[in-house]
Amino acid sequence: MSEHVCFVYSSESVNGTNAGRKSLAEDKGPDVPAAVPADASSSKDKAPEPSLVLLDKNQPTVSDLQKKDARYQEKRDAALALCRAKSDRTRKLAASQQSPYTANITARVIISNRKLYPGYNPFAPIDKKKLKELADWLKTCPHYRTALDKKPRKSRTWWYQILRTSLEWLEDCHIDALIKVLRKRYDANPQHFRSERMCFLDHLFAQQWRFSFKDFKDSEPYQNGLGRRLPGGAWNYYAGTIPSFCQSNKVWGTDIDDIYAPVDFADTHWIAMWISIPKRHIVVFDSICSSISPEELDVVMESFLYMVPYMLVECASSDEQRAQYSLEPFTYERPTNIPLARAGDCGVYTLKYIECHDLGIEFSKKDIAKANGKSMRDKMAVDIFQELPDAHEFENKDMDDNLDAYDG
Repeated sequence: MSEHVCFVYSSESVNGTNAGRKSLAEDKGPDVPAAVPADASSSKDKAPEPSLVLLDKNQPTVSDLQKKDARYQEKRDAALALCRAKSDRTRKLAASQQSPYTANITARVIISNRKLYPGYNPFAPIDKKKLKELADWLKTCPHYRTALDKKPRKSRTWWYQILRTSLEWLEDCHIDALIKVLRKRYDANPQHFRSERMCFLDHLFAQQWRFSFKDFKDSEPYQNGLGRRLPGGAWNYYAGTIPSFCQSNKVWGTDIDDIYAPVDFADTHWIAMWISIPKRHIVVFDSICSSISPEELDVVMESFLYMVPYMLVECASSDEQRAQYSLEPFTYERPTNIPLARAGDCGVYTLKYIECHDLGIEFSKKDIAKANGKSMRDKMAVDIFQELPDAHEFENKDMDDNLDAYDG
């Protein structure tokens, strides 16, 4: 009845016996439950007290920390109330997941099923007319002839020159612009994608979750394992209220099965992450596996393996919904049989992995090839120029809100 695409990968490591199954409590002693990170052995049947450990002489006072914790709790409660109000509904199948049959009192009638993946071709030839329009527009920039290292960062010639130059490291703003393009396309035509139950997150998600993981581990849970400190804005991601400029208002688990996000490793390497909520599994698409050792990748992935399942339980709107999930960490793998990039093009490949996978298109080593690095960059530039003409000036203010929610 329908045409399906199956992705088959050979993987460097599937962490069913590796980091995904490793308890954060392993170093804390044998009495800590494996499903609960860090110091669950000290859990009490009450909310945790704010930490008062002083790290240096310039730290805030005890009173400041208590006020900060109170503000955090207030923001957390408000966000959770919003999330639970949005998620308090029955999970519904997307149109692409429903049966192609309908019943009446006499017979079942076959409904014509649309093609499963009628979306656009991510490797279509570049529109040369649009590419010339972009080039002409860039020539009108007052910094057109300025050396790259002297151009202002908000100069459109700096922005597009970085994007279009082979082997140039893509900045956060370039990565997020392409994610925004995909998000807009998905919002306008979800039927073009392999599922109507997915979302796209920008680099801020991974950056903030990794940064906040220590606080999550160190916070003291209640006796049931809940009550830990999640990153600021985590509940907004869960409820689909950020990014503020393109809200989906779809709740993880209830409306969302698949999450795509880029991850910046040490400001030296980009990787793509596909989180599957139903499979409780994460796939990492890495164009240069030698850039991150297995041990380093375990550390990078730890925050997502533990905090995503935790948030599904913490933010559930009812005990019945909560029972569908588990605090057990997710597992992850890093496939090794995907197209590989040259150093400098990892950002381009990261974006192409996400784009192809969300469209249900296999990673073609003919199209995602080292020789095509420049053409892939030019196509991205034209797509952004057409669909986000102000991308070079855009500033994501959501990070300010997230840090405010976290820091008080």
